[in-house]
Amino acid sequence: MQNSGRSDTGDAGNGVRVGRARWRDLRGVTAIQKASFRPGLAYGLSALGILRVFPGVVFLVAHTDATTVAGCIIGDRHRGALRIMNLAVAPSVRRQGVATALLRGIETRVPTGDIVLMVEEWNTGAQALYEREGYARDGVARDYYGRGRHGIRMEKHRTASGVNPGRRIRF
Repeated sequence: MQNSGRSDTGDAGNGVRVGRARWRDLRGVTAIQKASFRPGLAYGLSALGILRVFPGVVFLVAHTDATTVAGCIIGDRHRGALRIMNLAVAPSVRRQGVATALLRGIETRVPTGDIVLMVEEWNTGAQALYEREGYARDGVARDYYGRGRHGIRMEKHRTASGVNPGRRIRF
C-alpha cells in the first residue's frame, strides 16, 4: 500500500480520474482540506506530505477536466480493516461523482478486508453517499470531533470476492 511517485490515474467515469497523490497535488489538496473541514480537522501541507510517503497509507486524488485537484481520500490498515481517515471534495465539484470515484478507487487498491470510517453526525449528505456505496451505521462516538460534535461510525463488510455481511471490526 505504499505510495510511489508514479500516478496510476484511471478514468472512473464522469471524466473523474483517480490516482496516487503526487507532490504537485498537495497544495490543491490543502486548499480542499481548508474548504471542507473546520480548523483542527483539516490536514495542512506538512501533514499531507508525511501521509503521502508514510508506509501503509493509501493517498489518492481525483482530477476532473475542470479542476487541477477535485478531491482526495486517505486510508490505512487498522486492525485488519481499511480505515478511511479522510475524504474531501472541492466545493465546486461536489455532487458530481468525485467522492464516489474516490471511494471506489481506494476499494479497488485495497480489495480485501472490511472498511471503516467516521463521519460527522450533521453530515447527512456524506452518510447518504456511504449508505449508497454499501456502508452501514455501526454506532455513535460521542464528542469524536470535539465537544458536542458526535461521529457516526460506518462500516462495509467485504471478503476477497465482495461483501461479507457478517463480520464486525472495531477500531
